[in-house]
Amino acid sequence: MSEAPLVELRNLEKEFAGTKALKGVSLSFASGEVHGLLGENGAGKSTLIKILTGVYSPSAGEIRLEGVPVKISSPPEAHRLGLGAVYQDAELVSSFTVGQNILLGNEPGRVALNDRAIHDEAARILAKMGIDLDVRRPAGDLSAAEMQLVTLATLFHRRYKLIVLDEPTARLSAAESEVLFRIIEGFKTQGIAIVYISHRLREVQEICDRATILRGGLVSGTLNRGEVTEDRVTGLMVDRNRSELSTFNNGESVLPDVALEVTAISTARLAPLSFKVHAGEVLGVTGPVGGGMEELARALGGITRHSGSASVRGKTVALATPIQARSAGIALIPEDRRKQALFPSLSVAENICLPVLHSLQRLLTVSPGPMRKYADGVMERLAVRPPNSSTQVRFFSGGNQQKLVIGKWMSAGAAVYIVVEPTNGVDVGAIKEIYDIILGLARGGAAVLLVSSSLRETLAMADRIMIIHDGVKVAEAPKKDWSYDELLAVTLSGISRRAA
Repeated sequence: MSEAPLVELRNLEKEFAGTKALKGVSLSFASGEVHGLLGENGAGKSTLIKILTGVYSPSAGEIRLEGVPVKISSPPEAHRLGLGAVYQDAELVSSFTVGQNILLGNEPGRVALNDRAIHDEAARILAKMGIDLDVRRPAGDLSAAEMQLVTLATLFHRRYKLIVLDEPTARLSAAESEVLFRIIEGFKTQGIAIVYISHRLREVQEICDRATILRGGLVSGTLNRGEVTEDRVTGLMVDRNRSELSTFNNGESVLPDVALEVTAISTARLAPLSFKVHAGEVLGVTGPVGGGMEELARALGGITRHSGSASVRGKTVALATPIQARSAGIALIPEDRRKQALFPSLSVAENICLPVLHSLQRLLTVSPGPMRKYADGVMERLAVRPPNSSTQVRFFSGGNQQKLVIGKWMSAGAAVYIVVEPTNGVDVGAIKEIYDIILGLARGGAAVLLVSSSLRETLAMADRIMIIHDGVKVAEAPKKDWSYDELLAVTLSGISRRAA
């Protein structure tokens, strides 16, 4: 009788408000295996790993751990069972040291905490993993990449059986990625299973023993290492029967005037690139998550330090800070609404009116009445529900929150809108409304940079498409010149026959 897999998923289903994100997923993960998980945005990857780590409960189906059925009712229960995850936005206790974070909850010493013992043990763990970090360094001073490595060290210390790595190299340099790959090899020798989620086909080919492709909430196929090729993965990811988005940009709003011209803009993670966006044009910027498209958005929004130059409507502008970017006529609508664009505990009126407070004030004060009137107008225009501007933002759905973020900047009259992953975490019913709002900005004469990892979204919305892969622009062409299959192939491989 063959040995039971470490983790086995049997006919997992998950339904959200009548929409099935998982439709009967069955697959298994073996001890000491690196198992790739691939699929388009919306294929079900995030839902699956959230069920594995206790964030969601399945609507139907069964999870078996070492042959025994288990119920993973919460993240603490997942931790107790030895199932953990490291996400791109790994978070630590910023006021604690590296060592204190690694040993948090598992500190040596039964009676009193021994500071020296904690940091000595943390140093041994990092040395064993090949990570060169000062264990007494405050976690708040770490880079995103270093935070990921410290989180890995935490899981290493706690003897996890399965670890999910979600786009783990998205924020890592080539050297840091090599450190990660060595750590993964070390995990394998200990019998730890790794679920490796990535849009980078070369990484999957290099380190994964098997790879499962999800499509439309189902397993499309599982490939062994030697079978993972661009053609086979592309074929398994593409749903030939899936209907296209009902919203489609026909390109009729593009004007001859150049709204944004960027020359040799670069950052520590982005090679110099130049491009123009016309008034009324939607430039789709896509590529693998963490491949550089987000870096471009942050640079133009004044968040990330960069070199190069930019002009808005023919005028050279400074983009060293978010305030300068806004003054230049650039509005950045980020992916993370709660952390980067909204104040959840404030009302809709207070959030929407922030960019235009100067125009609402009378005698150096802003009265609630004009704020509510202005916010009510924006909410009506964007069909935000419920239409109550005094309600705190945290009580709105993801789709309505995204509409509020767009509405926050819409009436400010920006020349350029940078919209990052606009439908991430948004329910299906709100997606078309958000698309129509974005296309409305273009029809109003604004230039739009649509930064999205969704290829279908990009093909539906863009006039022109630019692909950034590993910090380099690898291709740029009008939408009419792209097929879905070619766009997917270039995004996965970073290789294009088109001139960049």
